[in-house]
Amino acid sequence: MSLAAGEAPLDARERPAARDLRCLELSAPPGADPLAAFATAPPGDRHFCWIQPSRGLAVVCIGAALRWQPASQRERFSEAARFVSEVARDLQGVAESSRRGAGPWGPILCGGFAFDSQPGGEQSRWTGFGAGMLVLPELLGIAEQGKLRWLVVAPADRLAEASQRAVRLLRAAAEAVPSPTPLVLLGPSGGADDGYVATINAALGQIRAGALGKVVPGRQVTVRLAGSPGKGAVVELLRRLAARYPTATSYAVSGGGRTLLGATPELLVRTADGIAEADALAGSCPRDEDPVRDAALADAMLASGKERREHDTVVEHLREGMTGAGVVLDPCPPEPYVRALPGIQHLCTPVRGRCATAPGAILELAGALHPTPAVAGQPVAAALDFLRRHEPAGRGWFAGPVGWTDLAGNGEFCMALRSGLLDPVTNEIALFAGSGVVEESDPTAELRETASKLHAVPAVTDDAPLGGIREQ
Repeated sequence: MSLAAGEAPLDARERPAARDLRCLELSAPPGADPLAAFATAPPGDRHFCWIQPSRGLAVVCIGAALRWQPASQRERFSEAARFVSEVARDLQGVAESSRRGAGPWGPILCGGFAFDSQPGGEQSRWTGFGAGMLVLPELLGIAEQGKLRWLVVAPADRLAEASQRAVRLLRAAAEAVPSPTPLVLLGPSGGADDGYVATINAALGQIRAGALGKVVPGRQVTVRLAGSPGKGAVVELLRRLAARYPTATSYAVSGGGRTLLGATPELLVRTADGIAEADALAGSCPRDEDPVRDAALADAMLASGKERREHDTVVEHLREGMTGAGVVLDPCPPEPYVRALPGIQHLCTPVRGRCATAPGAILELAGALHPTPAVAGQPVAAALDFLRRHEPAGRGWFAGPVGWTDLAGNGEFCMALRSGLLDPVTNEIALFAGSGVVEESDPTAELRETASKLHAVPAVTDDAPLGGIREQ
């Protein structure tokens, strides 16, 4: 499909060369907000949405002027970096060097990557996502701090046609009256043991034998939306996730007819104007409605040797990876702070430094840092081996990097956490969560932690029961 129903998509014809592309900013587009345009576009054209309410940023990518997938799963980050560098070279007249604010300014490439460097497990639900995917959108919408821009990218001889399609889409989005989309989940309880405790016990055996220091096994729970919400479910979930988790990044990435969406608290890497940033987010405890008890839980987490060791491992991993990639680091804060989120709170330490600004450099950085001990374990290679042998189904893109990069080297990638994979044909959502297992871990407590994380998406549905998912 294309930007307007019934028209042939740009990327269904002969694939244009990057050097033939041109960029046009719509000077007086209809007053459609990005999420309304995302809702109006045919589902097959919705490639990417990125919402950060606390930063006043929303980005939508619709259609595809260029699309990339790697030839090698193992080399996906370096291949992606080369692709971005080549696109930036070919589009020298398109990429804008000036950048304003925290978000993108000129054309961007958006998408993400699978968690693992090796294929494995049941991957059928991830068909269309592959080992990685980047899209240069035909229509890019950027809303930042109240200012809205719409950019169209297309071959020179089709730029007028693409711009007309974009204007029609935006006009339809501005005139559309949103219809209520009820979201009620049916499915197993997120707190029930589906074999996860056995996986934790296997992990503890490996840890006590000295083969692992930490491992982060994942859980998958499949639920179903009641009724037939259709294509409106993705947009409605995004709206609600952004409203409930304003300090997180709400995201959606589409592939193969399905959409991965969620509200992640975890930044993998951000580059802007020669500064690289990463967040060590590891160590967690629940929230409490009573402020005194909530503060006591946070204080206990800060004082916990178990939580601090788990956290310090991630800090050291990020520092080593960034230094190895050429980042000149600033001194780290001596103590982590507590980052409080709905339902859970974490220890957090920012890692910052100066880096070279070059097209594709952020993808090399992402490859140097991913996977972190926060989503895999420590040592990373041994933890990945355990996960490949013990997780019942392949992770696909769960806990992999998702994000965007512009053509000047700026960008942002977060970990695809607090997530679900929505199939609009069956109305099923595969939910994903994991917990860090170390020697002192209690299997029952780790099960409760995953139940809390699995609840991130169901928490925004209608009449979601406390602590889990509606029983079928």
